[in-house]
Amino acid sequence: MKIIFLNLIIGLVSLILAAESSGFIKKLNGEVNIQRNDKVIEAKIGDKIFEKDTITTKSKSSVGIIFKDNTLISLGSNTEFEIEEYIFNPAENKQSFISQIRKGTMTGLTGLMSKLNPDAMKIKAKTASMGIRGTHFSISVD
Repeated sequence: MKIIFLNLIIGLVSLILAAESSGFIKKLNGEVNIQRNDKVIEAKIGDKIFEKDTITTKSKSSVGIIFKDNTLISLGSNTEFEIEEYIFNPAENKQSFISQIRKGTMTGLTGLMSKLNPDAMKIKAKTASMGIRGTHFSISVD
């Protein structure tokens, strides 16, 4: 009985830790959707963003996202952006922000992660992969 209870507690703690968000939506104009698992959610200001989410903006729409390390990402119209991996745990020296822009435009300003680990942030596109090392950046993908 004690083993079952212990396994239940470990499972609940793992679930809570896994559900920690990567960031949140700060600004939103027009129609923006979040694909999470097999669900499509209409985004609203304040919504949490998680690892593995895909954010899609429609025509004449945009979204601003603030991540836990204070990285700022803005997505323009007709953009598809996936957060493949987001780990920000400075206490354990673990940082990773791997994302992919499939189409559209994005601008960004890196936060604390790229200062702590200059190789932690990567953005993939159809024909390239870019490492971000503490700067402003802008990307456009057709």
